[in-house]
Amino acid sequence: MIRPAADADIPGIIDLIERLVRSVNGPQRVCRVRTGETLAGLIHDPRSVVLMSGRGFIAGTITQTVISPDPVAVELGWYAEDRSGLSLLRAFEAWASDHGTTLVKMSCNGGAAKRILERSGYRVAEIAMVK
Repeated sequence: MIRPAADADIPGIIDLIERLVRSVNGPQRVCRVRTGETLAGLIHDPRSVVLMSGRGFIAGTITQTVISPDPVAVELGWYAEDRSGLSLLRAFEAWASDHGTTLVKMSCNGGAAKRILERSGYRVAEIAMVK
């Protein structure tokens, strides 16, 4: 079952984020305090969302690009250990649609997430590079 996250879920989501970072060999260390503050802000912002499954989450916000004033839903984190990745994606897409977005922007580092996105009609639009 997918549901909106609450403040009480934040420590568990941070644990999932730490596992996400390890699983993708992420370039940043997780600051639990800053991550908790960010999650709380997203949970309470009407233009943002954090959704939960039993052992998974997806978080995102609505923004605009410099290219167009059209609203874009941008995923900020997505990870599941309970095979709920597709359900979380679908819930995020429904939320984005309900908020009038014209585009959903997801990120992944290959693997199962990339396969889910490709099967769901996503295509590579750009590649993020870090230094």
